[in-house]
Amino acid sequence: MQRNKKKGKKKGTGKKLIEKAGLAIKQEFYLEASWILTSVLERKLGKMLEQLQPPSQRQGLTFAQSIKRVKYLHVSSKHPDLTAHIDVGLIDEIRNWKNQRNKILKDIPEIHVSQARLERLANEGVKLYQLLNKAVKSLKSAKASQGLKD
Repeated sequence: MQRNKKKGKKKGTGKKLIEKAGLAIKQEFYLEASWILTSVLERKLGKMLEQLQPPSQRQGLTFAQSIKRVKYLHVSSKHPDLTAHIDVGLIDEIRNWKNQRNKILKDIPEIHVSQARLERLANEGVKLYQLLNKAVKSLKSAKASQGLKD
């Protein structure tokens, strides 16, 4: 007897990852939490790009490339909903957070990275996720209401 296999992505995976990031922060595994948050932010940006671009332009983008692409779409004003609901400052903050994470990773083998610095990185990542999640939800609701008006 064969099991039915559903094609596509599992629902709720992002929520589970956020829970795991919260648990990692609670147990003071801040570096691990920042990597989990990176994955969640990357997925969130990827889903946003899925809605805004044709499939040929969104395949195989890294986290850094996704950030650049979202900023390009925002600055080019090709998508007025994106410009209205996602603040360009938020995109810059996500890029700065990613750069800070990378800087910490480079510092780990060379110098002692303080626990406070890692904690700050993880907590900042959670805040950025919350801001991005709120912005994406408002973008989705605007697109849905726009679809109803047409």
